[in-house]
Amino acid sequence: MLRTATPVELMRLEADYRRRRGSIGSTGILMGGSASPGAPGDAPAAPHALAVAALMSFDRSGYLRETGVTLLEASPEPFALPFLLLRLNDPVAQVRDLAQRAVTARLADPGNVATLVRLLPLLDGLGKRSRAGSMLAGVEDLLRRSGAEELRRGARSTDPAARACCLRWLALIDPTEAVEAAFATRDPGLWQWAARLVTSSKLSPADQDAVLPLLDTCASPRIRLRALQARARQPHGEGHLREAMIDPDARVRYHARATLYARGYTDLAPQVYRDALAPGDVPDATAVGALGGLADLGTAGDVPRVLDFTTHPRTRVRAEAWRTLSILAPGEVERRADQLARDPSARVRRYLPGSPAA
Repeated sequence: MLRTATPVELMRLEADYRRRRGSIGSTGILMGGSASPGAPGDAPAAPHALAVAALMSFDRSGYLRETGVTLLEASPEPFALPFLLLRLNDPVAQVRDLAQRAVTARLADPGNVATLVRLLPLLDGLGKRSRAGSMLAGVEDLLRRSGAEELRRGARSTDPAARACCLRWLALIDPTEAVEAAFATRDPGLWQWAARLVTSSKLSPADQDAVLPLLDTCASPRIRLRALQARARQPHGEGHLREAMIDPDARVRYHARATLYARGYTDLAPQVYRDALAPGDVPDATAVGALGGLADLGTAGDVPRVLDFTTHPRTRVRAEAWRTLSILAPGEVERRADQLARDPSARVRRYLPGSPAA
């Protein structure tokens, strides 16, 4: 069970084990029935000696923890490493020093990189503990030198915790690659993390420009707005701001218009929306954004083109068309109430005169 436990499970096990009232030494199962710590050579024999040593490193007794760490230090098995890492935060200085010596020796061996990458959730937890934080610099150095490929492999893991940890550590080596890998997942939490990284000061302007398009096309309106706010701080990028004027989300459209207006582009809207709807075949997202823009800034002269979209095959487009029509020309909605009432979607019918949405 100890060999197959995840790093998060090991941290939980240690916390639970330390809350036990008794010590494992009081059971008399160690060192040939003796309750005293004894010498490392007196520990139980293989095949379970290393597992018992791992449990000893969890014990309430500082003497048993010291013995357990000594046995783990002498073992070349990767199995010992997570238990040694946990003891970096030990309250007893002598135990903590033993663990630091053992971990330092293992950090000198690039062959332990794969094990360290698997243990990144545990390392992230240790980073929040004051006694263990100093050792993480050595871990970071090893991963920078030899861990990029293992981190890339971990970033494709099916374990959400491991994947997130690998991406965060990969960002220390290659932030643009980490951002691209995060947006290649279906995890909105990782999208949010990547968006914060992209719009922070940790990325150079060149790297930021390289990955901002990933935010521009994200399915999350909040992330698209974050990208737009980053572009608004740049001296260039009017083209992106104009594209954002027809974003399906009203907050993104408003921020784009306000930014361009502040830069002196006061004659763009609502002509941008009319131009977007002028072609015969308009993409759905563009139609929703342009219709929404006309709802904010259009006039009665835009009604004929809006009416064209009230019979659109896409529910979202029809709903936005009827909403825009109800703002620009409420009388038209009343005259066409029968047509609206026959619409198969309740999302569209909610704009019938007298309904709560209307």
